[in-house]
Amino acid sequence: MIDAIQIQFKKAPVTVSLVAISLAMFVVEVIMGHGQTTNGQLLVALGAKWGPAIAIDHQYWRLLTPIFLHAGWLHIITNMLTLWFIGPLAEAAFGHRKFLGLYLFGGVVGNIMSYLFAPLTVSVGASTALFGLFGGLLMFASQFRHDPEIRAQGTTLLLFVGLNLVTGFGANGVDMWGHIGGLIGGMMFAVMAGFYGRSGKFPLYMRWTLVGVSGLLVLLTWLSKGGMG
Repeated sequence: MIDAIQIQFKKAPVTVSLVAISLAMFVVEVIMGHGQTTNGQLLVALGAKWGPAIAIDHQYWRLLTPIFLHAGWLHIITNMLTLWFIGPLAEAAFGHRKFLGLYLFGGVVGNIMSYLFAPLTVSVGASTALFGLFGGLLMFASQFRHDPEIRAQGTTLLLFVGLNLVTGFGANGVDMWGHIGGLIGGMMFAVMAGFYGRSGKFPLYMRWTLVGVSGLLVLLTWLSKGGMG
């Protein structure tokens, strides 16, 4: 297993680092919660997305920290397995630095959408960031669809994302606004930042338009009352 981790680290060091950070935070949750990691008060104390805390106390860091928190063993296991297998694909497509930007930007935009449309829900999980990876990879597949392998990968990913969104709408405890926001955020980042070692840049007007949209999201977040009025 150690050899597998070392091989994965050489191929995708940022992915492995993100998994390690998330697992470490889950250990903190287990210790502080005495084995209970689904307690809302504990999760809020550790940095979960909670609208009133963002709106009243201006704790905007809560739009980032939920990416590294999880509610329950199934939650952390499914998200980390997804990151372990999808992360290297995105890291190869975007490069290490842009991959990290994609992951964090998608996660933050997902949490912003959750904050704007479901402010009184306590939300945690890497799924906002994972959907950001999905969005980025879909844009990658769109730009390089002339490559049969990339096009096939994009088709498979599109089916996977569609299935996740459809099943998510019928499931309890799933922050769909976060998932949708993460997907949109990933697509936005791909357009603005481009890819690693590829010429598939989007038109300049599209990139600047999405920079403006990002600024608008920041403004809406600042103006939002977090469900308090």
